[in-house]
Amino acid sequence: MYLVSPLARYDDELSIIYLAARLAGGYAAVRRALNEVTSLCVSCHPLSLRAVHATWGDTLKESVCVDSSKAMNTLAERLLRGDSETKDPLLKQVYFRQFLPVTPTVQFDLVVSAFALSELASKQERAETVLTLWRKTHSYMVLVENGTKEGHQILMEARDTVLKGEDKAYDPRSPFIFAPCAHQFPCPKLAQEPQLPCNYPQAYRPLPLPGNPEHEVECFSYLVVARQETTREDKSLQWARLIRPVLRRPRHVHCHVCCPDGKLRHLVVTDKRNGRAMYRCARSSDYGDRLPLLQSEDESLP
Repeated sequence: MYLVSPLARYDDELSIIYLAARLAGGYAAVRRALNEVTSLCVSCHPLSLRAVHATWGDTLKESVCVDSSKAMNTLAERLLRGDSETKDPLLKQVYFRQFLPVTPTVQFDLVVSAFALSELASKQERAETVLTLWRKTHSYMVLVENGTKEGHQILMEARDTVLKGEDKAYDPRSPFIFAPCAHQFPCPKLAQEPQLPCNYPQAYRPLPLPGNPEHEVECFSYLVVARQETTREDKSLQWARLIRPVLRRPRHVHCHVCCPDGKLRHLVVTDKRNGRAMYRCARSSDYGDRLPLLQSEDESLP
């Protein structure tokens, strides 16, 4: 497991502020993205961080955390020791580094970048970082960013960088867009609805600090890229993805989805047209879920 955290140079004070403001929400977003990997690939058990450990438990054998801020690394180590200098870390085999290793000879089953790309100054720097992360990836690379238009744009840049710019001298296996996209085509939402980012809400309980509410919602964008060899011929990987909240009406449901053919569609699901099982599935689904819907061409979004 290989984790990259925010790369800006935080000092001790800013690190504490970041922890108070972003720890719970960032954890919720990363955990949701990792759950997507487990739901689509039950055989995925990374061997090589709390969100990852909570998802795969003791199957993890090694975790390497990279952050250019020494203060951030020190704070993370304190958290793992329960804010004690004498206690053993809660998670074993966790190592901290300040720099991304350049060599691709050592790969990790899972590589995660959490809200880090948006900290970089230029598109070129982001592209170089994404390719470095991809070269370190043996099975899955998970990128998580803020659910803003900028965050979505950054992830689509990363998507294009991996699909078009990989040097197969490092690894002959081709990249495969695992989630949330149901296809390998250019993002239709970015082309047709650039003002509306592709993002997903995740409810969470914030840290119990003065003034914090009991519940919050983190809006985030994410991208999971897999090595081609790690994916199987599973039709669920091509299920349509809900890109807006489901509108439930008497006897029918409105679903806006991104489909396997790379198009956005507005589907009206009914018991009579789609069958009771499909209708109940659509009615109980929510924004960000996948649906095994078969669409017709005349239902394309304008």
